[in-house]
Parts: sequence; C-alpha cells; structure tokens
Amino acid sequence: MQIYIICKFLLYGSINERTRLNLQYFLWKDGGFSLHPSIPASAENLRVAEIGVGTGIWLVDLARYLPASAHIDGFDIDLTQTSPKEWLPSNVSLHQLDCLAPLPEHLLEQYDIVHIQLFHLAVHNNDPAPIIKNLVKLLKPGGWISWGEMDYSSWKIMRTEDEKEVEDNLTPLLEMIGTLGGSRPNWTADDWPIRLPKFFEEYGLTNIATNNRPFPLELLLFQLDTAWMASEEVSYKALDRMGNGSGDRCRGLISKVHQNRQKLAYNVGRLTIVGQRPFN
Repeated sequence: MQIYIICKFLLYGSINERTRLNLQYFLWKDGGFSLHPSIPASAENLRVAEIGVGTGIWLVDLARYLPASAHIDGFDIDLTQTSPKEWLPSNVSLHQLDCLAPLPEHLLEQYDIVHIQLFHLAVHNNDPAPIIKNLVKLLKPGGWISWGEMDYSSWKIMRTEDEKEVEDNLTPLLEMIGTLGGSRPNWTADDWPIRLPKFFEEYGLTNIATNNRPFPLELLLFQLDTAWMASEEVSYKALDRMGNGSGDRCRGLISKVHQNRQKLAYNVGRLTIVGQRPFN
C-alpha cells in the first residue's frame, strides 16, 4: 500500500503538474471521446464513478455530455488538485478513497459506468488485477468499466526527414522514469495494458472492446512537452531523494530532449479497454 501511495503522489502538487494533467487529458481526447462510444450513456439517472480524478477534468468535461439526471462521483486518495465543491457541476461529487483498500459497503453495485485512466504509476508490480477486482465490485449488473492507458508496447521514435541522425535521448529517459532510476521493474517495458482484455475476461466481464489510437503528427510536440514535464517532476520528487545522482542525469536527458524538440519526438497508442458486467 505504501508503494502505491508514494507512486501516486510523485506527480502531484505543483501548478506545472496540474497544467500538464489538463493538457494531457485534452490531447488524449483529441479525435476520440470522453467515454468509449460502445458504453450506453443516454439513460436517465446514470451513476458514474471515476477512480483517480487528478484535477477533476474528466468529470467536468463528461458532465456536459450526460443527461442532467446523471450523477458522477470522483474518488481519489488526494483531492487537493480539484476545484472546490461550489465550482463543480451540480451533479458531480468528490470523495476520498483508496482503490486498493476494501470498499465501503454503500458503494458496492452502485454504478453503471466506472472510469479509470493513466494509472500506470499506481499499478503495483505491473499487476492491475487487485484494482480490477475492486472496480468490478462497484458495478451494477450490466455496468461498464473503461480503462485507458498509454500503450508503451507501441513506442516509436519519430524523426524529421532532415534529422535522421539526431541522437535518441528519449528512450533512455523513458527507461530512467519507468524504473525510477533502476529502483523498480520498468512499468513502461511491461505490456500489462494491452493484456487488460484478458484481465477483464478473468473477472467475468463481457462485451470487451479495444480502441488504440496513436497521436496524430501535429500533436506529437504537445505530447512530448507533457512527457518531459512529468519526467522533470519525477526527477525532483523521487530520483533526487535517492542521492545517487539519478535526478541530475534525468534532467540532463530532459535538457537534450528539449534541445531536439523540433527534430525528434515519440508516439504511442492511446489505449482504451471497456468491458461489461453480465446482468446475471
């Protein structure tokens, strides 16, 4: 549990991180959706939950598209980045919750839709099964889970035509961040997100659908900016604490990435997996 909390808070707290999270959301959504189109969302009195709300940007955006009778609950272990209650849509509520702890009885089987996204750092030992187990408990019969992650198995370095020989500092930066300076298994090298359909099947979900969208070329630099902002935050909040110089090495790589910003970037898939709890 302590590892989960440490990883969850690595990217929390600063104005840069709140800005990054909001930009990252709209880059993720671009050309796609707030909610996977296979999930029915037009019924009256929908109950929707998001696990890990961050700034609350998904909740606020989704509230614009759902029927007025829908109610959206956001859950997180830290709510200090969200808007105050009176500035949220009237049908949005926020609650503190650790998604790996036993769930309160009053939340069980209450939701038509449960949404979770960009949870890579919070998945302990690259095993999402404990989280999925709890998510399924939140669902009404017939309810849906939607889980979105960057698909690092599709990682691809992108170079401009005139800069084919430019040095790739992005891949070593990814490895440094993925292993937290070599202190844990590399979450960016493990392909558990693309195995989510199998995990969903194991927990009894049906009607499983996958959507995997690479970023269009015109968004690569914006996506790159969010990545090095996150990397810089990790370098200060986690790597510097190790006292082995890994924070400085990380920031050195970030500087080189920034210098080549108009020459080299990367692309990955925006992966969304959905599944439905059977009615019986």
